[in-house]
Amino acid sequence: MAGSGYDVDPAVLKSQGGAFKDIGSDFSDAAKKLKDTLKDAQEWGDDDLLKIFMDIYTPVSDGIVESMPTLGEGLSKIGENLETMGAHYDTTEQDQRDGITKYAASRPKFAN
Repeated sequence: MAGSGYDVDPAVLKSQGGAFKDIGSDFSDAAKKLKDTLKDAQEWGDDDLLKIFMDIYTPVSDGIVESMPTLGEGLSKIGENLETMGAHYDTTEQDQRDGITKYAASRPKFAN
């Protein structure tokens, strides 16, 4: 069916790839800050209420701290892949234009 394809804007892919890389980097930085903050929080004291809170919260926070860098890296990788995809589309489109131009230049001229 004619017109059932899709359009790709390589500039948007590259731009959004950069945004994903920035988000991934920010996320990784936030993970480091969270880890440092949680480490400081463990030194608040040793009263019973804090001990109960830390017994419940520590495993949860450890899981978050452990998984956040991986998520940041994953977001950055998505960004890199989007940028690569955008560059690939640019190259492919240029190659197609060059091929069509070369073909058109070699066609015989017919008089009207």
